[in-house]
Amino acid sequence: MNDAFKDDKPTVLVMMASYNGEKFINEQIDSILAQKDVHVTLRICDDGSNDSTPSICESYASKYDNVLFEVNKVNKGLAKNFMDMVYDDNALGFNYYAFSDQDDVWLPEKLIHAIRQIEAQVHDEPALYYSDIENVNCDLSGGSREYSSWIGCSQWLIAALTVNWASGCTMVFNSQLREQIITYEPRTYPRIHDSWIHLIAMVSGAVVADLGDAYIKRRISGDNQVGQRNLESTESFKSVATRWKRIIKKSTHCQTRVAAYLLDGYENVMGRDEANLVRTYAKMPTSLYLRIKIGMKLLHCPFPTRSMARAFAIKAVLNRL
Repeated sequence: MNDAFKDDKPTVLVMMASYNGEKFINEQIDSILAQKDVHVTLRICDDGSNDSTPSICESYASKYDNVLFEVNKVNKGLAKNFMDMVYDDNALGFNYYAFSDQDDVWLPEKLIHAIRQIEAQVHDEPALYYSDIENVNCDLSGGSREYSSWIGCSQWLIAALTVNWASGCTMVFNSQLREQIITYEPRTYPRIHDSWIHLIAMVSGAVVADLGDAYIKRRISGDNQVGQRNLESTESFKSVATRWKRIIKKSTHCQTRVAAYLLDGYENVMGRDEANLVRTYAKMPTSLYLRIKIGMKLLHCPFPTRSMARAFAIKAVLNRL
């Protein structure tokens, strides 16, 4: 971290995982460096690109002291690439942290708005902010919101254990949450990094869900490692059919494995009710009774549609989570 900052602007470490992003990465880096009222340090870890991405990033790092670039020795995959940056000692000492994809564009007030929201609502505890997203075409035209209908789930731990609507590219979290995160490191990441961070914040601190706003334009280009996820909030035939198709698909038990890791690493900071819920969720594969119990809870969870609640409840009972 650069200790030369003498004003009161917050310092933010933005962590970008790059891979074959030559088409749009310039524009995303420029939008990060143009953030208002914060001191940004951008760290880019490339996961073995075979296009011009490394040379583009090297050119920024040679020009700007606050851009750091390296190429991973081996391909880590998206989640581990991001999370290794969180755990790294070089992340120590910043006020706030944020994740960045390589092909988006951030509005200039993205970071400072998130920070102000955290500071207005949270006092001296681990905190995570996330917002909605505006999905756009490659030329940044069009625009549709993705997650606004999920606001009812924002404080429901069982919902976050089941599905994630907090997108990593919108996340900003404080140093207290990073300190909490790095007290434990799971063996693997069965779900992606953003769902892991979201869950840790829910059981150890505060979550500021700002799903009425979007400060990021996310290109849906076809090349995204994580793109539009179609968490449908409609009752169209297509959306209902898609949910039922997921129900009968063989499960790798990602959700229950993550619950087990969460309990292993952070049970000491959970409340009693939270710990009991996570424990029950993690043990679902061993007991039909527990699956029915979780299924009933999911059935009454405020998902965007009742069809969605029924689908998740059935998945739980059929041991598909």
